[in-house]
Amino acid sequence: MDSARIYETSHHRLLDLAATLDEERWRTVVPACPDWTVRQVYAHLAGLCADVVRGDVTPPATDEVTARQVADRADHDPGTVLAEWRRTAPALLDLLASRTRRRYCLPALDVWHHENDIRGALGLPARAGDADQLADFPLGGLARGWPAELPPVRVTATDTGQEWTLGEGAGLTLSGTAFELARAVTGRRSADQILAMDWAGGDPAQVAPFLPTLPAPAEDLAV
Repeated sequence: MDSARIYETSHHRLLDLAATLDEERWRTVVPACPDWTVRQVYAHLAGLCADVVRGDVTPPATDEVTARQVADRADHDPGTVLAEWRRTAPALLDLLASRTRRRYCLPALDVWHHENDIRGALGLPARAGDADQLADFPLGGLARGWPAELPPVRVTATDTGQEWTLGEGAGLTLSGTAFELARAVTGRRSADQILAMDWAGGDPAQVAPFLPTLPAPAEDLAV
């Protein structure tokens, strides 16, 4: 995954978006992160960037760490949060470009998904660029660690032609755009939405709960 470029692209877009937000939109609740507002998602992104650059956190961050990142910036206005993120991002980009361990792809996944989380909360269209890489990272991991007791699943991205085989042998097939697959396997589609995707070859009920690599939301998400 081209982590540094993906992170930098989403970072710049989110800074541009922030410049257009009024106080009401900063207070909008983000359904993909139901305990957070738009401002708190930005606080998390700034906090994660600073933590990783300082070496306080090695990705992935725990829920306790992300809660602390938001709490530490609870009294900061958006301008202060954005200034911190601008200041620390170049060092993070250098780190993402130089580290080869898979865990250093995670900040790029985080910012890309949170960009779309925020856009969905604000009623804006998705940013689907780089979805091929964002789908390949978690699905490649699932392919390497699919539980042997589960039926196999062949996953196909209809727009990019990518394929992943989860398990061995013939079984279920799941088809969707790379964007939809990336969102589904990274905790951005509800259980009902995952079951309603384009499945063939049998009942997906047994395998669907094992696809999200992060907890699926209770409610359906539009983006």
